[in-house]
Amino acid sequence: MFAEQVSFKKAKENQKTMFSYQWIDSFSQTQNLTFDLANKQNAKQVHKRYVPELAQQYVFIELHKAARLIDPREARIEIQRSTQDINVKVSSRSPKLLTKWQGSMAKSQERAFDKYLHDHYYTRFYSHLGQEAVKADHLRYINENKAPLLPIAQAIYEKLPPNSESRIYVNLLLSWVQSIPYNELEDRMSSNGAGFLPPLALIRENIGDCDSKSVLTAGLIRSLLPEIKLVMVYLPQHALLGISLPHRSNEQTFNFGGSDYLLMEPTGPALMPLGTVAASSERAINSRLFSYEQVP
Repeated sequence: MFAEQVSFKKAKENQKTMFSYQWIDSFSQTQNLTFDLANKQNAKQVHKRYVPELAQQYVFIELHKAARLIDPREARIEIQRSTQDINVKVSSRSPKLLTKWQGSMAKSQERAFDKYLHDHYYTRFYSHLGQEAVKADHLRYINENKAPLLPIAQAIYEKLPPNSESRIYVNLLLSWVQSIPYNELEDRMSSNGAGFLPPLALIRENIGDCDSKSVLTAGLIRSLLPEIKLVMVYLPQHALLGISLPHRSNEQTFNFGGSDYLLMEPTGPALMPLGTVAASSERAINSRLFSYEQVP
């Protein structure tokens, strides 16, 4: 069964925007959801694409700053920039000082690159094969959107009977996110991140790829259930979530880092309740073709 978003409306009213949704859930029931979000939000709503040349330029400048702090009587520094990389050559008459300043410049290069990534909401990413790439800092987006997403989380929770279990909230939330139109994920290992939408942008645009939808779902869960264990699971060309909740024998789980997690697929368009994943996801996870991040 595929998710169906029956209607989506948004209307600005003074300092806020009202959102209204209608969709068909996994039990073939029509669901409605409305909430208001302030137009001015502290959370970042625009994620700019990653441009390696700009990152390299930033690191190049920072390396020159670091080199100027080194006494030329101890070491001489040459910094050359090629199309693909930055080469730092350190020369010194003292082997001890050579080792010292080679290590120092290497650390400066790493720190500069990490600072550039952090300032632009990116982070290093390692695939299941250990390949390094750069991706949007999903964990940071989840953490910084807990408060802005709270009105949505509360609106979803208020639709449930009193004292409902956490899994009922997660299932309703899941069916709503799955019904939001899907935008195909670019290759995470080669993408510049331009397709990723932060949670509030996804809500505003009413579309998202699997990374974006998983981040939105994790943020909404974390808003209402701050202590529950969550993991972002990265497969080749896909992403899903794991949550530490009591599970039934027929539900799909996996052990990440010594803890069992109930799996879920926020992406859609298939309507999959908590503990159900696509056959392709199951095969990839069982074959250990994944990496994961613990959501703080």
